[in-house]
Amino acid sequence: MTWQVDFTPSDHTLHDLLRQNRLESAYALGDLQPPFRERSQFSLAQHGSNWAILLWYRTSTFTALLPFGAADGIKAILETQSSWPKACIVANMNDHYRQVLGQRYRFSNEQPMIRIAIEAGQLQAQPNGTQIEQLEDQHLGELSAFYTMNDVPTFSPDQLHNGLYYGVRRHGALVAVGGTHLINQRDQLATIGNVYTDPALRGNGYVRTIIAKLTQSLFDQGCTSIIHDVKSNDFATRQIYEPLGYRQVGSFWEGTARLR
Repeated sequence: MTWQVDFTPSDHTLHDLLRQNRLESAYALGDLQPPFRERSQFSLAQHGSNWAILLWYRTSTFTALLPFGAADGIKAILETQSSWPKACIVANMNDHYRQVLGQRYRFSNEQPMIRIAIEAGQLQAQPNGTQIEQLEDQHLGELSAFYTMNDVPTFSPDQLHNGLYYGVRRHGALVAVGGTHLINQRDQLATIGNVYTDPALRGNGYVRTIIAKLTQSLFDQGCTSIIHDVKSNDFATRQIYEPLGYRQVGSFWEGTARLR
Protein backbone atom coordinates (compact mmCIF):
# COMPACT_ATOMS: atom_id res chain seq x y z
CA MET A 1 0.00 0.00 0.00
CA THR A 2 1.50 3.32 -1.09
CA TRP A 3 0.42 6.34 0.88
CA GLN A 4 0.63 9.84 -0.56
CA VAL A 5 1.81 12.25 2.14
CA ASP A 6 1.06 15.97 2.01
CA PHE A 7 2.59 18.29 4.63
CA THR A 8 0.60 21.33 3.39
CA PRO A 9 -2.91 20.00 2.78
CA SER A 10 -5.73 22.45 2.19
CA ASP A 11 -7.92 23.37 5.12
CA HIS A 12 -10.95 22.48 3.01
CA THR A 13 -9.71 18.90 2.53
CA LEU A 14 -8.82 18.56 6.20
CA HIS A 15 -12.21 19.86 7.25
CA ASP A 16 -14.13 17.47 5.02
CA LEU A 17 -12.24 14.47 6.38
CA LEU A 18 -12.35 15.44 10.04
CA ARG A 19 -16.07 16.19 9.83
CA GLN A 20 -16.68 12.48 9.23
CA ASN A 21 -16.43 12.03 13.00
CA ARG A 22 -16.94 15.50 14.41
CA LEU A 23 -17.04 14.47 18.08
CA GLU A 24 -13.76 12.55 17.92
CA SER A 25 -12.19 15.35 15.86
CA ALA A 26 -13.64 18.26 17.82
CA TYR A 27 -10.30 19.74 18.88
CA ALA A 28 -8.74 19.35 15.43
CA LEU A 29 -11.76 20.97 13.79
CA GLY A 30 -11.42 23.84 16.25
CA ASP A 31 -7.71 24.14 15.47
CA LEU A 32 -8.60 24.83 11.83
CA GLN A 33 -10.19 28.09 13.02
CA PRO A 34 -8.50 31.27 14.29
CA PRO A 35 -6.77 31.95 16.62
CA PHE A 36 -5.67 28.30 16.90
CA ARG A 37 -4.88 27.75 13.22
CA GLU A 38 -1.57 29.62 13.35
CA ARG A 39 -0.32 27.21 16.04
CA SER A 40 -1.42 24.07 14.21
CA GLN A 41 0.50 21.99 11.69
CA PHE A 42 -1.51 19.33 9.85
CA SER A 43 -0.08 16.47 7.78
CA LEU A 44 -2.27 14.29 5.59
CA ALA A 45 -1.73 10.79 4.16
CA GLN A 46 -4.13 9.32 1.62
CA HIS A 47 -4.46 6.00 -0.18
CA GLY A 48 -7.65 5.66 -2.15
CA SER A 49 -10.51 6.30 0.26
CA ASN A 50 -8.27 5.69 3.29
CA TRP A 51 -6.76 8.67 5.06
CA ALA A 52 -4.84 9.75 8.15
CA ILE A 53 -4.19 13.16 9.68
CA LEU A 54 -1.48 14.04 12.18
CA LEU A 55 -1.84 17.32 14.06
CA TRP A 56 1.03 19.06 15.82
CA TYR A 57 -0.27 21.86 18.02
CA ARG A 58 2.46 24.16 19.36
CA THR A 59 2.35 26.90 21.98
CA SER A 60 5.11 28.70 23.85
CA THR A 61 4.84 26.20 26.70
CA PHE A 62 3.97 22.82 25.15
CA THR A 63 3.57 20.78 21.97
CA ALA A 64 0.68 18.35 21.51
CA LEU A 65 0.35 15.52 19.02
CA LEU A 66 -3.05 14.17 17.92
CA PRO A 67 -3.49 11.39 15.33
CA PHE A 68 -6.68 10.67 13.39
CA GLY A 69 -7.66 8.09 10.81
CA ALA A 70 -5.76 4.98 9.70
CA ALA A 71 -2.73 3.96 11.77
CA ASP A 72 -0.89 2.89 8.61
CA GLY A 73 -1.33 6.40 7.27
CA ILE A 74 0.05 7.88 10.49
CA LYS A 75 3.05 5.57 10.08
CA ALA A 76 3.57 6.87 6.54
CA ILE A 77 3.52 10.47 7.76
CA LEU A 78 6.02 9.74 10.50
CA GLU A 79 8.36 7.87 8.15
CA THR A 80 8.35 10.85 5.77
CA GLN A 81 8.71 13.54 8.43
CA SER A 82 12.25 14.83 8.87
CA SER A 83 12.09 16.65 12.23
CA TRP A 84 10.63 15.52 15.54
CA PRO A 85 9.87 17.40 18.77
CA LYS A 86 11.98 16.04 21.61
CA ALA A 87 8.97 15.99 23.91
CA CYS A 88 5.24 16.42 23.49
CA ILE A 89 1.83 15.68 24.93
CA VAL A 90 0.01 12.88 23.10
CA ALA A 91 -3.78 12.66 23.00
CA ASN A 92 -6.52 10.80 21.14
CA MET A 93 -4.33 7.70 21.43
CA ASN A 94 -5.30 4.04 20.96
CA ASP A 95 -3.30 0.82 20.78
CA HIS A 96 -2.75 1.12 17.02
CA TYR A 97 -1.36 4.65 17.28
CA ARG A 98 0.71 3.60 20.27
CA GLN A 99 2.42 0.87 18.26
CA VAL A 100 3.28 3.29 15.44
CA LEU A 101 4.40 6.21 17.59
CA GLY A 102 6.19 3.93 20.02
CA GLN A 103 8.85 3.29 17.40
CA ARG A 104 10.01 6.87 17.93
CA TYR A 105 8.79 7.82 21.40
CA ARG A 106 8.75 6.52 24.95
CA PHE A 107 5.49 7.22 26.79
CA SER A 108 4.92 8.17 30.41
CA ASN A 109 2.18 9.56 32.64
CA GLU A 110 -0.39 7.61 30.63
CA GLN A 111 -3.98 8.25 31.61
CA PRO A 112 -7.12 6.51 30.29
CA MET A 113 -9.71 9.11 29.30
CA ILE A 114 -13.32 9.17 28.19
CA ARG A 115 -15.06 11.80 26.10
CA ILE A 116 -18.54 12.82 27.18
CA ALA A 117 -20.90 14.92 25.09
CA ILE A 118 -24.34 16.44 25.08
CA GLU A 119 -26.52 17.39 22.13
CA ALA A 120 -28.93 20.30 21.84
CA GLY A 121 -32.24 19.51 23.53
CA GLN A 122 -30.75 17.01 25.99
CA LEU A 123 -29.85 19.35 28.87
CA GLN A 124 -31.49 18.45 32.16
CA ALA A 125 -31.16 21.75 34.03
CA GLN A 126 -30.93 21.50 37.80
CA PRO A 127 -30.93 25.04 39.24
CA ASN A 128 -30.08 25.31 42.93
CA GLY A 129 -30.24 29.06 43.46
CA THR A 130 -26.50 29.64 43.20
CA GLN A 131 -25.69 33.05 41.73
CA ILE A 132 -23.20 32.87 38.90
CA GLU A 133 -21.39 35.59 36.97
CA GLN A 134 -20.16 35.71 33.41
CA LEU A 135 -16.44 36.47 33.38
CA GLU A 136 -15.09 38.78 30.69
CA ASP A 137 -11.79 40.36 29.65
CA GLN A 138 -11.71 42.71 32.63
CA HIS A 139 -11.64 39.65 34.92
CA LEU A 140 -8.54 38.15 33.28
CA GLY A 141 -6.12 39.00 36.09
CA GLU A 142 -8.44 37.64 38.75
CA LEU A 143 -9.19 34.47 36.78
CA SER A 144 -5.51 33.84 35.99
CA ALA A 145 -4.61 34.28 39.65
CA PHE A 146 -7.34 31.81 40.67
CA TYR A 147 -6.02 29.16 38.30
CA THR A 148 -2.39 29.79 39.28
CA MET A 149 -3.18 29.59 42.99
CA ASN A 150 -4.97 26.27 42.44
CA ASP A 151 -2.34 24.84 40.09
CA VAL A 152 -4.59 24.57 37.02
CA PRO A 153 -2.09 24.73 34.10
CA THR A 154 -4.35 24.58 31.03
CA PHE A 155 -5.79 28.11 31.03
CA SER A 156 -4.59 30.76 28.59
CA PRO A 157 -5.87 34.34 28.18
CA ASP A 158 -7.19 33.77 24.65
CA GLN A 159 -9.59 31.16 26.03
CA LEU A 160 -11.35 33.90 27.97
CA HIS A 161 -11.16 36.43 25.14
CA ASN A 162 -12.50 34.01 22.50
CA GLY A 163 -14.63 31.79 24.70
CA LEU A 164 -17.23 31.79 27.46
CA TYR A 165 -16.50 31.62 31.21
CA TYR A 166 -18.64 31.69 34.34
CA GLY A 167 -17.75 31.93 38.02
CA VAL A 168 -19.25 31.74 41.48
CA ARG A 169 -18.21 34.16 44.22
CA ARG A 170 -18.33 34.07 47.97
CA HIS A 171 -17.65 37.28 49.87
CA GLY A 172 -16.57 38.85 46.59
CA ALA A 173 -13.88 36.28 45.74
CA LEU A 174 -14.03 33.65 43.00
CA VAL A 175 -14.45 30.17 44.46
CA ALA A 176 -15.54 28.18 41.39
CA VAL A 177 -15.02 28.73 37.66
CA GLY A 178 -15.48 26.95 34.36
CA GLY A 179 -15.42 27.77 30.69
CA THR A 180 -14.54 26.69 27.19
CA HIS A 181 -11.34 25.55 25.57
CA LEU A 182 -12.82 26.54 22.23
CA ILE A 183 -16.05 27.48 20.49
CA ASN A 184 -16.26 26.42 16.85
CA GLN A 185 -19.24 28.18 15.30
CA ARG A 186 -18.57 26.72 11.85
CA ASP A 187 -19.09 23.17 13.06
CA GLN A 188 -21.46 24.09 15.90
CA LEU A 189 -19.12 22.51 18.43
CA ALA A 190 -17.70 23.59 21.78
CA THR A 191 -15.34 21.98 24.27
CA ILE A 192 -15.57 22.62 28.01
CA GLY A 193 -12.56 22.80 30.29
CA ASN A 194 -10.72 24.54 33.14
CA VAL A 195 -13.53 23.67 35.54
CA TYR A 196 -12.41 24.04 39.15
CA THR A 197 -13.78 24.67 42.64
CA ASP A 198 -11.87 25.76 45.73
CA PRO A 199 -11.28 22.43 47.55
CA ALA A 200 -12.65 23.86 50.81
CA LEU A 201 -16.00 24.61 49.16
CA ARG A 202 -16.66 21.50 47.12
CA GLY A 203 -19.98 19.72 47.53
CA ASN A 204 -22.11 22.86 47.22
CA GLY A 205 -23.18 22.24 43.62
CA TYR A 206 -21.22 25.18 42.21
CA VAL A 207 -19.70 23.26 39.30
CA ARG A 208 -23.00 21.67 38.28
CA THR A 209 -24.63 25.11 38.23
CA ILE A 210 -21.77 26.53 36.14
CA ILE A 211 -21.86 23.61 33.68
CA ALA A 212 -25.65 23.84 33.29
CA LYS A 213 -25.45 27.58 32.59
CA LEU A 214 -22.46 27.19 30.30
CA THR A 215 -24.11 24.37 28.34
CA GLN A 216 -27.35 26.28 27.83
CA SER A 217 -25.48 29.44 26.82
CA LEU A 218 -23.50 27.51 24.21
CA PHE A 219 -26.68 26.00 22.81
CA ASP A 220 -28.17 29.52 22.68
CA GLN A 221 -25.13 30.62 20.65
CA GLY A 222 -25.84 27.94 18.04
CA CYS A 223 -23.71 25.01 19.19
CA THR A 224 -25.39 21.64 18.73
CA SER A 225 -22.74 19.45 20.40
CA ILE A 226 -20.61 20.10 23.48
CA ILE A 227 -17.84 17.80 24.69
CA HIS A 228 -15.67 17.38 27.74
CA ASP A 229 -12.78 14.98 28.40
CA VAL A 230 -12.66 13.23 31.77
CA LYS A 231 -10.26 10.79 33.38
CA SER A 232 -11.92 7.39 33.18
CA ASN A 233 -11.64 6.87 36.96
CA ASP A 234 -12.92 10.36 37.84
CA PHE A 235 -16.35 9.22 38.96
CA ALA A 236 -16.98 12.40 40.94
CA THR A 237 -16.80 14.51 37.77
CA ARG A 238 -18.98 12.08 35.85
CA GLN A 239 -21.60 12.33 38.58
CA ILE A 240 -21.71 16.08 37.94
CA TYR A 241 -22.11 15.89 34.17
CA GLU A 242 -24.23 12.79 33.62
CA PRO A 243 -27.34 14.01 35.50
CA LEU A 244 -27.25 17.07 33.23
CA GLY A 245 -27.50 14.85 30.15
CA TYR A 246 -23.86 14.25 29.17
CA ARG A 247 -23.08 10.73 27.89
CA GLN A 248 -19.89 8.87 26.98
CA VAL A 249 -19.15 8.97 23.24
CA GLY A 250 -15.57 7.67 23.10
CA SER A 251 -12.45 6.60 24.96
CA PHE A 252 -8.72 7.11 24.45
CA TRP A 253 -5.60 7.70 26.45
CA GLU A 254 -3.22 10.60 26.77
CA GLY A 255 0.21 11.11 28.25
CA THR A 256 3.65 12.53 27.57
CA ALA A 257 6.17 11.33 25.02
CA ARG A 258 9.94 11.74 24.62
CA LEU A 259 12.10 10.77 21.70
CA ARG A 260 13.95 7.50 22.12
